[in-house]
Amino acid sequence: MEKIDIMEGLLYIAGDVGLTEEQLIMHVPITQEQLYKEVEAYDRPNLKIRRHGGSFFLETTPEMEKYVRRILEERPASKLSQASLEVLSIVAYNQPVSRSDIEMLRGVASDGPVSTLAGKGLIKKKLLQDERAAHFITTDYFLQLFGLGSLEELPSQKDIMEQEEMDLFFNNIEEDE
Repeated sequence: MEKIDIMEGLLYIAGDVGLTEEQLIMHVPITQEQLYKEVEAYDRPNLKIRRHGGSFFLETTPEMEKYVRRILEERPASKLSQASLEVLSIVAYNQPVSRSDIEMLRGVASDGPVSTLAGKGLIKKKLLQDERAAHFITTDYFLQLFGLGSLEELPSQKDIMEQEEMDLFFNNIEEDE
């Protein structure tokens, strides 16, 4: 069996969790250089191997999106609450961040949203040296879900403010008509 076939099978089984470079090198076995060559040369109809953060994932191509979307639309929605989205943004932009820091920024208890996000695999605990409190960071699944290669691709405060101003402008135009 070819190494790429083994990688494809392992990434398929890993699903949304993905596999790290170290895991692939250990289980295929393959060198780091071979790994990157295989990923670069990977050419399957409707599938691709992408890296998000420190993990690799098997994903469908954009051409498959309309078919995948149909199946996903048949499933019940699993949306995040406003509170969970607030906590997720706090963690994403301030990580590593403690639960007390999250609650200080939000002004309310955040046990529920933190548990929800951890349960969905979007955030995880990180223990910092010389700190008793657990801190939270986003996961590679968070990056994958939001289509980010790294945290540096998160929109800046300036980008967000510009988008809000444009939304407000266009909402005012629609109201005037």
